[in-house]
Amino acid sequence: MTYGYEDATAVIGPLSPTAAPGAFDLCAKHVQSVTVPRGWQMVRLQTDFEPAPPSTDDLMALADAIREASKREPPAPEPARREVRRPADIAADPAPRVRLSLVPEPQDEAREGNG
Repeated sequence: MTYGYEDATAVIGPLSPTAAPGAFDLCAKHVQSVTVPRGWQMVRLQTDFEPAPPSTDDLMALADAIREASKREPPAPEPARREVRRPADIAADPAPRVRLSLVPEPQDEAREGNG
């Protein structure tokens, strides 16, 4: 489908063999249901175009590519990487341990000293 903005026309025809700016390829369902803006004209080109069957060259190239890909040896899996920690490793951890202490409140110290 192509648009002609200068004459407000949309043209639906067979697929173009080359890409054209502003041209859209539509499937059969959308070719039948597409609409144009109010005031525009829709031109549908009727052709007896029958798509060409795939050439044997294309099929052979595809078959060769599949055969070639299947001959390659898959890469060996890499072993899983994981950290192993032994008790000796854990005990040798240089990080200092935090020690918490109970600190009495000032009023509690005063009561204990007077009692």
